[in-house]
Amino acid sequence: MKNHLVRYSFTFGLALAACGDDASQQPDASGSPDAAPGSFVPPTPFAVRLSAAGPDQLQAATAAPGGKFYAAGYAAATLAGPRFVTVVKYAAAGLDTTFGTAGVVTTAVDFKGGAGEVVLATQPDGKILVSATVASATNANDRDVAVIRLLDTGALDMSFGTQGVATLNLNDAVLNNTTLAGLDASRGLTANATGIFVHASSRGLGNAAAGGPRLDTDFTVVKLTPAGVIDSTFGTDGQFRLDIQESTAAPRGLKVFDDGTLLASGYAASPGIGTSQPVLYKLTAAGALDPSFAGGGVFHEAILALQTEVYNFAIHGTKIVTGGYGRNTGATNDYISLRFDLQTGVRDLTWGSANGAVVFDPSGAMLGSNCRNAVALPGGKTLLIGSTGPGNMPAQDAVFAVLDGSGKLDTTYGSGIHKFPLGANGNDQFWGGAVSGDQVSVVGYHGGGAAPTETNNDDAYGAVFTIR
Repeated sequence: MKNHLVRYSFTFGLALAACGDDASQQPDASGSPDAAPGSFVPPTPFAVRLSAAGPDQLQAATAAPGGKFYAAGYAAATLAGPRFVTVVKYAAAGLDTTFGTAGVVTTAVDFKGGAGEVVLATQPDGKILVSATVASATNANDRDVAVIRLLDTGALDMSFGTQGVATLNLNDAVLNNTTLAGLDASRGLTANATGIFVHASSRGLGNAAAGGPRLDTDFTVVKLTPAGVIDSTFGTDGQFRLDIQESTAAPRGLKVFDDGTLLASGYAASPGIGTSQPVLYKLTAAGALDPSFAGGGVFHEAILALQTEVYNFAIHGTKIVTGGYGRNTGATNDYISLRFDLQTGVRDLTWGSANGAVVFDPSGAMLGSNCRNAVALPGGKTLLIGSTGPGNMPAQDAVFAVLDGSGKLDTTYGSGIHKFPLGANGNDQFWGGAVSGDQVSVVGYHGGGAAPTETNNDDAYGAVFTIR
């Protein structure tokens, strides 16, 4: 399949913000993590038993009707066995037993990706979509992207793709010395009445400027029809590609709006910057860059000196609020949030307190902290989801934090920061989050640490609380 390829070169400025590695630069220094100046009681996380003995994770969540939620991840019977894509339906009271088998659907799709490569969305008609990184059907060493569709009962929608699954081979990886370069990976998913949109990374097309095959990846958006067939009217032959100076793309979030336009997030360490920095780009409904957004459709500028990554974003009316992590100095990351105008892509320098970047350390002790998601709450508030812990491995705690509409920690949610040790000495994570009615849910997993075993491995977790 030939594709629309856009390549970009930029000249970058550097906008420095105060880094949370300096404890004096918290966005709201009045509270410490888990302090409770108000009446908010942090939720008690609950284990979601997807596998009796093997590893299981929840990586994504979305709203279900009636204040309930869907979450997706994987479950495996043994540490080295197949990791089957799994979907659950639940509420604060527990699993919804009307869905699948006792609230759980375990598909036959064998997941071959890493954390954050199972993504979840719903269509306007209520059908459930899951995208996941899978093995190529023709080369077990290669990777493709699968999109699965379920009915609201949890049954596979056999009218979609091939027996409920559409598989996308975006490009083939190539061997670079002893390592495969350019594996396809699932990263974002959204849908409207006209189609389904997948955000993925895939190896760049053609040859590198220096010769030989491309080894880097592009930001790639593919449109499927509601039947699970590539929509050739979108972009070029059904997909849009963004290549930034043959740098390795790290795509993340994707959202389609009522007018059919799309917003995508991620980051790249392009030669024009030299460090990993945010990428936001906006597409027209036809699958072309929107020239009215940022610089020709793409924002890619340096924010913090050493690293600024955007994982996902929340939409508040005409504003985009991002969640991610990075640092100005040192070797440990902090949570970072930026705000942009949705129409123009202009960054809001009044957001937070340090040149338009909200930067804070949820550990309170200058430990490594990674924010993986951003979810819009009512009143312009934003839920940031991730983890914190020494050196990021093997002992981390899952974290969520809430920012108010000005970018400060929201003390109606206690201190605004809440940490959760989901197990003993594991790399505990929250990855997904969603709002359904007046309920909020976060999902993730208790990690098995740096060397998981058959008896100590990943276990899926969730938590639900009420909006304040």
